[in-house]
Amino acid sequence: IGAMITAYPPKGKTYDVPRYDRLWATAQDLDIPLSLHAETQRFGAGMFDGSDPYPRGIMTLTNMDFIVRSTLTDIILSGLFERYPKLQIGSVEYEVAWAAHFIDRLDYNYMQRTTRHSWHRFSNDALPSDFFHSNVFIGFQEDHLGIRLRDVIGVDNLQWGSDYPHPDGTFPHTQEVLDRLFKDVPEDEKAKIMGGNAA
Repeated sequence: IGAMITAYPPKGKTYDVPRYDRLWATAQDLDIPLSLHAETQRFGAGMFDGSDPYPRGIMTLTNMDFIVRSTLTDIILSGLFERYPKLQIGSVEYEVAWAAHFIDRLDYNYMQRTTRHSWHRFSNDALPSDFFHSNVFIGFQEDHLGIRLRDVIGVDNLQWGSDYPHPDGTFPHTQEVLDRLFKDVPEDEKAKIMGGNAA
């Protein structure tokens, strides 16, 4: 499958600044996907700074997709995938159901708020969702709602993983998890999500 690199920008820095061009170009040229891990965090104080008052960081864990949604918005709207069209960036350990709403809101705000904002405009009438579907993949473990929304997110964008040997992974109940998760999924889609897309 190839190596994966986790990119951690300094806090407060965006991913579209020129200092990252060498990383994007090298990853694209070597066909190496980049991973936005659940620890990818560019935003300051609040529930993600370690001050979560709830046991086991439940506020942070419940809202983890905020981090990856903000990061992917930055990456997509900056025009990064127009400059590096073969670059693949993944979101792992955030699960996937959030992506359906994210894709919808990304296109809506791009189309409806253009007169008030000066962000990058895509050529050939492309939408942010086009770049999500062509350049972003999502790794997950046990997101039943995400599987039900796979037609919106994109079957080709989903990659199941067990997260073995981490204690929050599916082992030693992986087969039971897979049986429940993919119970009503057609075989061709199941084959893609469970390994074909990653390969």
